[in-house]
Amino acid sequence: MKKALLFLFIFFAAIGLNPSASAQQVTIKANILSPVVKTGSFFAEYAVSPNLSAQLGYFQSGIKIKETSFDGFGLTPEVRYFFSGQAPSGLYGAGYVRYQNFDLTRQDTQSKGSLTSFGAGGLLGYQLIIGKHFVIDAFAGPGFNAANVNGGNSEKDFNLGTFSGFSPRGGLSVGIAF
Repeated sequence: MKKALLFLFIFFAAIGLNPSASAQQVTIKANILSPVVKTGSFFAEYAVSPNLSAQLGYFQSGIKIKETSFDGFGLTPEVRYFFSGQAPSGLYGAGYVRYQNFDLTRQDTQSKGSLTSFGAGGLLGYQLIIGKHFVIDAFAGPGFNAANVNGGNSEKDFNLGTFSGFSPRGGLSVGIAF
């Protein structure tokens, strides 16, 4: 957890200290749908050219799927291609990779374990900058996660839900651009 927070701090500092950053090259957003699944999900994006941006996402979750509780975090680096040539605004296609790390607890048997997951996927989205500083970003697409479980008797002890195998990824984020 400390390593993830340090990584995020360095990423945000590098974006903020870049003297070539001009208006609306940077967005900071939060996924407003994430709290529905007891998750906080945040993103920082930087337009590196008229067509490309790089985004780093971080989430912290305490979700329960059936009898299994997940407590942990994930990091999601992403590259976006803006078809309009007006990054970070407009219709985009994106590719991402994701790292997830969770402590697992099965409520009925009190089995404990940990899950480490790596995944990748693609997205189609539309990001709109309203006025000079308000951002809305809607996105959806498929992904795949390969998970490794340690502890318990086996992966069969835990219901991994969408943290292992194919899963959809989507959201609606709002934030600021500068």
